[in-house]
Amino acid sequence: MGNTFPSLKHWYDKHIKQIREPPIKLIDPIFHHHKIKTYGIDLRNAELPLEERATAALYIGLLAYTGGVSAARLAAEYIQDMIDILIMPNTSGKVMIAVLKGLCGACYINCTNQNEAKENHLAEVLIAYLDEDEDSPDADPDIILVKFWVCYLMTVVCCNNIPYIKLLQEMGEQTLQKRLESLSNKEWLGWPQNYAELMFLLMGYQKTKI
Repeated sequence: MGNTFPSLKHWYDKHIKQIREPPIKLIDPIFHHHKIKTYGIDLRNAELPLEERATAALYIGLLAYTGGVSAARLAAEYIQDMIDILIMPNTSGKVMIAVLKGLCGACYINCTNQNEAKENHLAEVLIAYLDEDEDSPDADPDIILVKFWVCYLMTVVCCNNIPYIKLLQEMGEQTLQKRLESLSNKEWLGWPQNYAELMFLLMGYQKTKI
């Protein structure tokens, strides 16, 4: 047995030790904050494909949602960047959905982030998305799903935020009422709720009489 352990150590040093990954150098000592800042770098990197930047936005939202108040506060720094992607021309449905999901996570039960999004004109962007013609031959194949996520995000930013509801009422007028009513009549299978219908009720609208 005398030569066994030295032999094992030699084998370990030769085949295992040298391929071990170096320790991660954290940008921030709090791991959630480190990941948000790391994804924030990707989100703001205009040289990356838009799909990768949208994925970074999605992960920032997830980390804000799971990381508590301080993580959500940090994610607020990237809300404008997310909205900037939403208003880019010719953005694909998949990119839109990823960014909308990121905003949902960042704004969930967080009035500060909801108001940050409002300051960056999120309400106007969401209403414009709902106004897209889904029957147009040029419409993105995922446009209905995009609108479903818009409805969900609307309920998120309106949660405990009466001024946001009033803003959407003022901006959307009858057009928003019609869009929400139309979407509420679609199949929401797989969703926990029909968020178009929920938003319709939050806005205080009345169903159109036939």
